[in-house]
Amino acid sequence: MEKLYNPLSGKHRRQGLTYKVEASEIEQFNELGYLILNDVLTEAEMQTLDPWFEHFIMGKEKEKMAKDFCDMSQPYGTPFEEFRLVNAMLPSLYREEFANNILQQVTQNIANQLYQHGQAAMDYEQFLAKKPTKEKAEFAMHQDLGYWPKTKNTWTATFSLALNDADVINGCLYLIPGSNKEPALRTHKPKDYSQQEEDGTVNRDDSHTLVIEARPDDQLKYLPVKRGSLTIHDERIVHGSGGNSSKDWRKTYIIAYRDVNTIAEERAIGFTHSHNDTVNWEEIIH
Repeated sequence: MEKLYNPLSGKHRRQGLTYKVEASEIEQFNELGYLILNDVLTEAEMQTLDPWFEHFIMGKEKEKMAKDFCDMSQPYGTPFEEFRLVNAMLPSLYREEFANNILQQVTQNIANQLYQHGQAAMDYEQFLAKKPTKEKAEFAMHQDLGYWPKTKNTWTATFSLALNDADVINGCLYLIPGSNKEPALRTHKPKDYSQQEEDGTVNRDDSHTLVIEARPDDQLKYLPVKRGSLTIHDERIVHGSGGNSSKDWRKTYIIAYRDVNTIAEERAIGFTHSHNDTVNWEEIIH
């Protein structure tokens, strides 16, 4: 199935807000759980996003955002000056003028092509930044669905836009192709195992991060991408990213799409992907 990756994606695929996805790429996304699309946004379009990234990652809205502005590699409450992996959740929620930006418009078109069994809509978005020379600014291996409520339909396409070049040195995405086809989710535990109670429930008040244990036969594939290009992955693929050993920031803008009915199910129980949500995890966590 690796042969299905089409290295010929690029700016020639764009026409207005449409980015043409080939049938072989849709097949790869469905079978292997991921996809790379090159040169999705122009440099001029990227420059409309850069100031917003700086605004949020530098903590300009942190008082309003509470836990939605945090370090994803350390417990909530870590002082801002000690952050390693900076996370700013739901930027359009906190600054409405950021909504309907160019990436949202183009990725909606791509999501519509990938999802052929219903109506896809944006479920959540976030800015992520790994500070320079922070080897522990990493995401341990996990499956996104391990974080989320149980819904009837779990289909998801998560788009990660490289705001600067992403490679192995600065902690690009890695994953296990085809792990999305495993029959059951792997067991997820808090990064700090002390957060797991004796009855197996999870205390997520101190830290949001969950991890899984690697298997001996896991074979990682790294997905380096250039500024303006995208990786896309589904909700079940095992993935993570390493720390940043480079002298520059690693910058990413993430948007996830799900079925409109799935989003309605989430919202009905108070789940918005905000770290400030009040949700009964004992009832709904995988």
